[in-house]
Amino acid sequence: MSLTIQTFPAGPLETNAYLVIDDATKRALIIDAPMGSTDDVISAAEDAGATIELIYITHAHWDHVGDAAEMKNRTGAPLLAHPLSAPGLTSPGSSALDLPFEIAPAAIDGLVADGETVELGETNFAIMHLPGHEPGHTALYSEADRVFLGGDVLFPNGHGRIDIPGASQTDMAASLKRLAVLPGEVTVYPGHGLPTTIGAEPWLQSYR
Repeated sequence: MSLTIQTFPAGPLETNAYLVIDDATKRALIIDAPMGSTDDVISAAEDAGATIELIYITHAHWDHVGDAAEMKNRTGAPLLAHPLSAPGLTSPGSSALDLPFEIAPAAIDGLVADGETVELGETNFAIMHLPGHEPGHTALYSEADRVFLGGDVLFPNGHGRIDIPGASQTDMAASLKRLAVLPGEVTVYPGHGLPTTIGAEPWLQSYR
């Protein structure tokens, strides 16, 4: 099994959208849809000869869903998210600040839960429900490929914010405890910034 993962920082907060391609089948999925990412993601898929089959939203904070409706319309791909993230997609906005723009609502085509699987060609991703930053926050983990597409739960040198509405320090600690036991060579693709690995974050071991 082999994956190609391309990163597209976009929007006011440089939120990462990811195009994940299963190399053997050229099937692809999109992780998150920040504002202004649609054109670049679709162009990259076309250049790679890949077919976008799925849009996966890790959580429904406004900076991750700004292009969700457009991404759906342009690709025709179904959109998946956790049920607790549904309000942030169907009635997008921010409970922490007044946004100077409107975000189009996006309908969810399928709901996900912890322990379920997302199939992408020959690759299987386990869905992990990892609240703390947002109640419905989920991530995709491929044990075989040692890849963790994690949204805003884990960053280089730290974790997602827990000082915003809907966040929970207790939930975040429980989520980090689950991540601390993953193999050290697992590459983490976060919602903002550069990738890291589980092993490159020694502070994470305090949550074991």
